Amino acid sequence: MSHAEAVREAFTTALAGLDMDQVAPAAKALAERLRDGGLLYVLGCGHSQVLAFEGYYRAGAPAWVAPLLDDRVSAARGAGCTDAERREGIGRELVGRLDPATARALLVISSGGRNAVPIEAALSAREAGLLTLALTSGGRGNRLVELVDHPLVTNVPSGDAVVQVGDALMTPLSTVTGAVLLHALLAETESRLADAAVLMSVSVEGGEAHNHSLLQRYPHLRP
Repeated sequence: MSHAEAVREAFTTALAGLDMDQVAPAAKALAERLRDGGLLYVLGCGHSQVLAFEGYYRAGAPAWVAPLLDDRVSAARGAGCTDAERREGIGRELVGRLDPATARALLVISSGGRNAVPIEAALSAREAGLLTLALTSGGRGNRLVELVDHPLVTNVPSGDAVVQVGDALMTPLSTVTGAVLLHALLAETESRLADAAVLMSVSVEGGEAHNHSLLQRYPHLRP
């Protein structure tokens, strides 16, 4: 088998092994929190921040998603983001920025589920009365699974990468498996809200006008 085929096989196996039954209870709870026009905030550090953007202002995604961002934990900072993710105080600070008038839930994305920022953010969100969810591996030493109301577990292995290339392991699985569970959560939640709050591509007829109406309802989407 070529390395390219091994990569495809690794993702196919990982996706086939996802437990999709865990999504419906989380979506039901989330829909109850969002019925008054509130928002789901999404926090990720390092490459998990990719998934914080994945459902935000995107064709085929709901308008009620908002990323919770901070440059200190951006993957663009390289090793600096790892240091920041382990630093106490940042997670609590980020949750403290949320507007209680609109924030209804926080989805924390952390494959390892043990660093300071995701753990503090989950705890602070619970203290603030938000619904808490997580996208995480659920592996050994993972604290996040126990701290949130609804963990969505990817079951990716420790270290994330799975394809042997020479002496190294490549092909981290957490982003792709996390994206599938994220979009499953968004779709299941929107189906319960029946709110017509899904953004369209501006490249299709009527898309721009449709999105403009959503921007009026959800001003966090406007610059």
